Amino acid sequence: MTSVVSPPMTWRPTNAPVASSRTDDIWFAGPDSVWLVNSNGQIMHTDDGGDSWQEQFHDEGLYLRSVAFASDTRGWVGTLTASKRLLETSDGGATWTEVTGLPALAPSAICGLSVVNESVVYASGTNYPNRPARVMKTVDGGASWQGLDMAPHASLLVDAYFPTPERGWVVGGKAQVPNPTRNDVKSVVLHTTDGGRTWVNQAAAIEDELPFGEWGWKIQFLDDRVGFVSLESFERGAILKTIDGGGSWTRFDINDQQKNANLEGIGFLDEDHGWVGGWGTADFKGGFSSETTDGGRTWADANHIGSFLNRFRFFGDPVTVGYASGLTVYKYSPEPVPAEPRDLGPPTRFLRSNEPADEERPVRIPVTVPDGAAHLAVNVWDRFGEHVRHLVDEAQPQPGRRDVEWEVDDDAGQALDAGSYILRVTVDNSSESQILRVRR
Repeated sequence: MTSVVSPPMTWRPTNAPVASSRTDDIWFAGPDSVWLVNSNGQIMHTDDGGDSWQEQFHDEGLYLRSVAFASDTRGWVGTLTASKRLLETSDGGATWTEVTGLPALAPSAICGLSVVNESVVYASGTNYPNRPARVMKTVDGGASWQGLDMAPHASLLVDAYFPTPERGWVVGGKAQVPNPTRNDVKSVVLHTTDGGRTWVNQAAAIEDELPFGEWGWKIQFLDDRVGFVSLESFERGAILKTIDGGGSWTRFDINDQQKNANLEGIGFLDEDHGWVGGWGTADFKGGFSSETTDGGRTWADANHIGSFLNRFRFFGDPVTVGYASGLTVYKYSPEPVPAEPRDLGPPTRFLRSNEPADEERPVRIPVTVPDGAAHLAVNVWDRFGEHVRHLVDEAQPQPGRRDVEWEVDDDAGQALDAGSYILRVTVDNSSESQILRVRR
């Protein structure tokens, strides 16, 4: 009797659109039903495993960060926009509405969402050390929310993971100085067993080993014993790992040849085999990915799996399919990789290019307005998704090419520092984005 050999699992890009900054998060209700949120202000869904995607929502002024579903129909999206922090759907994304009446202690930006069941959901934020770190939760399916002040425990918070209504983790960083910057924080892994009433920093035992300017970004648990945290830093890549359910953690440097840094996404199949990805360098270039097969002790370059990765999610035990979000959405499955690399999206229509651009101030942004356009908007966010400039808001714009000039200032006219910014041009209901690196 001839045995059937299953094809190997490999990574390949799906047909999700390219988000020229990034697809920030993904969630699936099953192996073929996946939602994404991206830097173009879109919520999109596939029900065929990524072969085709449908836009469910688009907002030119929102920066969408996180997505999670409790069922095929009930879900939430977190944003970095304080005026509209949380969206919800009860019909699988056919319609999305703003969640109003959030508590005073709600995070000003919702970076992480963790759904326990249809009643209990946790949200965490925010990734800004000059804003209060907070968690909020619902125990009635989103009918009401409770806010939790996390200032005693963290200066910034990003991701959350709750396997039960009472027990879970949030990750971020804590500074011991007033008015902290990111350079002042050290990583924290905060654990609660009573629904957020009390918290313990499970990384406290290795605090002396943790460098300043590094904080927890994403958290993944394989089971009740094995878990991982990716550590964000502009200059180096590292992870934390536990094999005793979070009781103790070990830090591992990402020691691959390309010196992967500015790390964000993390995804492990088992205790030994996993991947990390992110921006790649301090100046947000490269988008490197790395792989380990020995539990994080040694790493190798793995840029073939995808780039600029921020989230991994896997389905099945053992894993039968996985997804990762970054430049686009990538799929891990036995499906064959196409012989010819697919075109990662249509050419830009409004921007000259969506490749990252190096500029000096004043920045001149070439924009093309198509015939018949009813509305043109140009917005700028900083590298962490904080809105800094509304450059254009124009009805019935003149068609043709124009240069939009930006003095690299905010809406109050204050000069901004050199660094990386995210530009979004919206014409009617379509957006294109680009990373601008301002040199001086």
